[in-house]
Amino acid sequence: MKQLTEPKYTFKDVLNSCAEGMKQKNIKSAFQKNIPHVVTMGHRYKELGSKGCLFSYPKTKNITKNTIVVGELTKKKLVNLYVLNLRNKEKPARKLYEKLMASTDEKCPFCGDIGVPKNLDHFLPLAHFPQFSVMPINLIPACRDCNMGEKGDAFAIQADKQILHPYLDKNILFNEQWVYARFVKKGDGAIEYFVNPPEEWNPIDKKRVNQHFDDFDLAFRYRIEAGKHLSELIAQRDAFYITMKMYVPIEDFPKVFIDTILTPVINGNSFINQWKRIMYIALSKSNDFLIPK
Repeated sequence: MKQLTEPKYTFKDVLNSCAEGMKQKNIKSAFQKNIPHVVTMGHRYKELGSKGCLFSYPKTKNITKNTIVVGELTKKKLVNLYVLNLRNKEKPARKLYEKLMASTDEKCPFCGDIGVPKNLDHFLPLAHFPQFSVMPINLIPACRDCNMGEKGDAFAIQADKQILHPYLDKNILFNEQWVYARFVKKGDGAIEYFVNPPEEWNPIDKKRVNQHFDDFDLAFRYRIEAGKHLSELIAQRDAFYITMKMYVPIEDFPKVFIDTILTPVINGNSFINQWKRIMYIALSKSNDFLIPK
């Protein structure tokens, strides 16, 4: 749900960097011969991904470690590109792994920045799509809670079940608001999050953002983050009212608080569906929050 800029280096760049790390000439030569075939598959991946159709990419059936996946390359060889090459601190390709990890400013794109990426997650899982084991746009820096590999090797097989692809999906899924929240007046208060896509969106896109929200358990995770912050904000609100009551008529307090405390965050540099921004919008519309007990 947080859009990422595509890496400047290509799939071919990464494959060539992996080849540099191969010490045996015959293995290196055999691998280099197959690079064009792997790159061609990558073009198809990108084409489908930009249309939100990666669910339709055919997986290799009954795949084992010795199954030939592309050209002369088996699943085992393709998986080892990632495990023994890209992740290997002693190999030339490692620098590309580190660039990918650093590209998100320590903010997980799947959950929209509440988690810190700990590894690269394969959007199409390694178990079924080893040909994309080191393709940059298939490698998403993800936090532990969002890492799809930890949830098994499942992947969408129909359009409305496909989560958002941070590199490839259409701009409206990232640049238009579809996450909302409300302030619930119980105890000291709580923030509840929900999905409400724009009415003019097509049905598939509406279902996809709901799927993404549910798959990563964002209603619960956002509520927890908001709860940590809400008590501080309530204390800030109460202190603000005590300080300002000598200068501002009581009926103007909500507007002044909104303009001074909430609006700068709402209009800040965070992306449109960022949890704190959505929280502040909800609070700016809630008299239950704006008017102290």
